[in-house]
Amino acid sequence: SGPGWDDCNCRHHRLFSCQIISGTQRPDGTWRPDRRVKKGFVPQEERTKFETSKQRVASQAKNYIAGLDPEDNPANQASSVSKNQRRNANRRAKKDAGEDGDEEVEGTAAALEAISLEAAPLPPAPEDPKDTLSKKIRNLKKKVKQTDELQDKVEKGEVAASDEQKEKLGKRKDLEAEIASLETELAAM
Repeated sequence: SGPGWDDCNCRHHRLFSCQIISGTQRPDGTWRPDRRVKKGFVPQEERTKFETSKQRVASQAKNYIAGLDPEDNPANQASSVSKNQRRNANRRAKKDAGEDGDEEVEGTAAALEAISLEAAPLPPAPEDPKDTLSKKIRNLKKKVKQTDELQDKVEKGEVAASDEQKEKLGKRKDLEAEIASLETELAAM
């Protein structure tokens, strides 16, 4: 302890009755100074770490099953057989007993085949003939539009027409004629 610390008569010492922690030597050989501390001081390395209530419960609950005697807890008992060893032993026992599991699979497959996932077919809703004609006309106009786009690409040289595409281009007049006949039929309704 340093000179004069013990016989110090300052206001601080009279009010708080301090203690002196003597300096210690550092690894490089130098000395740390004396420290003045209040009575009841506990160095940081000696204090217990603060633990919230959740952390406390979690640390106490490890390897604990509610209502189970700690001696009967399998987690506390050292197991000489690993999980894989138990699994393999169970497989061997089933194999020795003649339970391959094939019968169970076959039974399940037969049950699945018997079950139909499809619901009873609903009767078709009566359709309006005008709607069906307008749908056909719309589809045919779409095909005509596609043939026009294909024809433009062929004329510009972007696409070399295959046999199927040439056949599609040849059907354009037939499509237009069918559209005209369907439109007259629709107008007559």
